[in-house]
Amino acid sequence: MSGNKRQSSSQSAAAARTARLRYRTLSRLEAALQLMVERYGARMTLGESLAIASTMSRLCRVDRVTLAEIADSTGLSKQNISRWAQKRMGQSIEVKYNEDDRRIKEIVLIDPRRGQEYVEALAKTLGIDP
Repeated sequence: MSGNKRQSSSQSAAAARTARLRYRTLSRLEAALQLMVERYGARMTLGESLAIASTMSRLCRVDRVTLAEIADSTGLSKQNISRWAQKRMGQSIEVKYNEDDRRIKEIVLIDPRRGQEYVEALAKTLGIDP
């Protein structure tokens, strides 16, 4: 009988850990999504949000990134990435043709400091130390 109580007790503890993990994870996701809605509006799709995050994270490490690279990394179509980039032109990015191959479009960051408050708020929400 005590074996069943221990097993039941350990199952209860495991269920409680699972519930806490689920709550913390979903709460952080909710907070991150709320920040995104505040920053970009409720009409932006998750695909656009993914494309923005993917592009901006890459532009932290390199000067330019191609539409094809973003499409490959996100699984979104180049057409959708191009449409998103055209909507965002002049706000924080610029789309340029590659000098060596005019078929390649590259995204270039205009002002690296733009949106820093958003990044800092998101880092705080996700528990990332500065």
